[in-house]
Amino acid sequence: MFGQFLVDLPGAVWQRIGMKKILSTIVVGASLATSRVFADDLPTCFVAPFSGDSTVIANWQPALGEGLGEMLTTELGKINKFQMLEVNQLGDLKNEIAMGQDGWVDQTQKVDKGGFAAADFMFTAKVTRFGNKETHIGLGGFVPGNFGNLGVHQTTADVRIDWRLVDAANRKIVKTGSSSASQKGGGFDTGVNVGGRGGNIGFGNSEFMDSALGKATEKTLQQIIAEVQGATLPQSGRVKQKSAQAATAAAATDAIKHAPGKVLAVASKDTIIVSVGSNQGFKDGDKVNIYQTNDVKDDKGNVVFTDEKLIGEVTLSGVKEDRSRASYTGDVAIQQGWTVKAK
Repeated sequence: MFGQFLVDLPGAVWQRIGMKKILSTIVVGASLATSRVFADDLPTCFVAPFSGDSTVIANWQPALGEGLGEMLTTELGKINKFQMLEVNQLGDLKNEIAMGQDGWVDQTQKVDKGGFAAADFMFTAKVTRFGNKETHIGLGGFVPGNFGNLGVHQTTADVRIDWRLVDAANRKIVKTGSSSASQKGGGFDTGVNVGGRGGNIGFGNSEFMDSALGKATEKTLQQIIAEVQGATLPQSGRVKQKSAQAATAAAATDAIKHAPGKVLAVASKDTIIVSVGSNQGFKDGDKVNIYQTNDVKDDKGNVVFTDEKLIGEVTLSGVKEDRSRASYTGDVAIQQGWTVKAK
């Protein structure tokens, strides 16, 4: 549709807009369309709030771990490798569902329980260095007299994050790494500026991002993103489980469908009642084979062997759960007790 619109543009409009701009629009539109098509096919992933070593990192707080986790969630969502899942606002999502169940939301629009997506992978990390180091360079050798204590303060921020990408279904570690970065510049006091639900650690805080600590953090996260983006992901345990379950269910359905049935009654060639139906997966119009059966009995009348001879096929109609009507176009007189099987 969009391509046809471009074809139909008058020549003057093409000249005014410019070929370059139009081609750029096509490329961007195609990229957006592709991202929409393939987004649902990506493996799902969530980032757990980062943990930290309080014996090594001064002023460590859980809120700081939430902030770092949210920063990484943002960055992972940009590389088109995962469908990211929300983890920090689960309470609000559950409240939305509860509002529908309590009748506060139009029942035709409410969100039902059971619709959350499951995770294929979990990203978890531990921060082993995160903070500023202050250094003082004295200038006493250059300034005489009472100015001997004059000096220059420098701040060096140092960040190190040890991380793992884990298969959520089986706890197997898919990839692990350690990223670190240092940056000189202005300080940022995590003991004062971090608080509550991610606090002020994040891309939205210009004070943090302009500081040496913020820049070192961003460098570290970009290192992580580069490693994760280049990693070849195995099929997740959750997908393998679902595939195995589907294969098992399909095999069971196939086994049920191929279980033999019997001819229960014969009224005419167009009204043959057989003991197979929708419970075995059959529907109107399906064709099944019909076999003439000859039983071999012992001297006590017990059937010890049954010989089957393929006669032809019958077409099912009026399919019910445990039986169906069938029609036959051949010349053999169908008999009660003969066998029918899926083709």
